[in-house]
Amino acid sequence: MGSCGSTCGITKGRAKDLERAHATALRVYPGLVWARRPPLAARAFPLDDLVALGQKLESLLPVRAHVRAGDDGECDSLFLLVGLHRPSLTELVDAGLPMPEEAGGRRETYVRVAVSPHERFAVLQEVLVSCEPDAEGAVVLYEPQPGVVDRRLQHVIKGLQGALRKHGLVVLDLAAMLSPLEGHEPSGERELNESFDEPVSLWSFLFEGLSPLARRVTWVPLLAGGSSAVA
Repeated sequence: MGSCGSTCGITKGRAKDLERAHATALRVYPGLVWARRPPLAARAFPLDDLVALGQKLESLLPVRAHVRAGDDGECDSLFLLVGLHRPSLTELVDAGLPMPEEAGGRRETYVRVAVSPHERFAVLQEVLVSCEPDAEGAVVLYEPQPGVVDRRLQHVIKGLQGALRKHGLVVLDLAAMLSPLEGHEPSGERELNESFDEPVSLWSFLFEGLSPLARRVTWVPLLAGGSSAVA
């Protein structure tokens, strides 16, 4: 009989986490029927805790943390800029500030930590953000990746995973979250398709309706002859 290596425990642990995720989806959406839900009474991982986690990560890793609150019933996200400069493109966009001219052509790498509102689950994802000037302003493009694909981020990911475990968050695999589910009602999938043009998956049950791979574009005005600051 062949011996089991160290990966056996990891595989079993991931399988248990996936079973727990399925059980949570069934609890929140009986029969696995997707539908827009009313606002939550309380999130499994409160927004204030996510802010505190971001501050802790800034003291441990070469990152800057920016929190984005989700809509009712959808995931909050912690965007970790891999770098220490300020202001970041994401800060400028979310603050509604004009983009300084020197930001044109800038590219930034983030690790997004999406946190489920229903259970203490998290998913890690690399997001590339770029800024290109146009005739009257600047276009900021968010390009989510199918997981963390840049090997240079491994030192950040290792420290991040340890910190998330200490805060009681279970990290789930993005690919597993996006795998289509069988056994759900077609009516739920029709509503999801009408709203987001997405198939039903554990991601849509546990995190949000919009696919984590959806590209997002934001137009912002340019600030000529100066630089924007975020308070």
